[in-house]
Amino acid sequence: MKGFLISLGSLVFLCSSCKQSNEVYVKPYFDFDSLIHTQIQARAIQQKTIFKVASINNQKDSSSFQVDGTKLAHEWDAFLQLDVINKPMYKNNYEITERPDEKSNLTIRSYQAKIPSSVPFVHFYYQGSFANLKRIESTYVEKNVLNDIARHLTLTFDVEQGKPFIQKYAITGGQKMVFNDTVQFFIQGSISH
Repeated sequence: MKGFLISLGSLVFLCSSCKQSNEVYVKPYFDFDSLIHTQIQARAIQQKTIFKVASINNQKDSSSFQVDGTKLAHEWDAFLQLDVINKPMYKNNYEITERPDEKSNLTIRSYQAKIPSSVPFVHFYYQGSFANLKRIESTYVEKNVLNDIARHLTLTFDVEQGKPFIQKYAITGGQKMVFNDTVQFFIQGSISH
């Protein structure tokens, strides 16, 4: 009987643990993961073309390709890294402010890290309401024993069919590897109408 009670207690504990793991984590800031995956799905259906210019240490190359989900996921992978701001360890880490953009008629909502983070800031530029995004700018920094990487990331949106769609993207930065010079890189892509 005692063994049965212990087993029953273990079963109740396991069930309550399963229930807790099924809870959905609400992201406290901005769901980059959802934004990027939704945009990838929409753009893949539209079968648009991406025109891309890339440069590594001033050696430029340009290309174009038909959008499909796999290529676009690879192309926009760097923007998914911005979702790190939603990790539980960064909850309450970002101060959120809003101000008019001095160079346009847009409003800027800024998320500024209070303690060091791989994403020190994110700026959202929008017109009228936050649902009408025009641009997202951020920096992603990664430092470890082997290398230091800093990327400045920009997404630019245009309205199509009444909804904002990513129209342009840019990734600029540098990578410093141990015992090597810094490699400067630049990627800019635009999606055809």
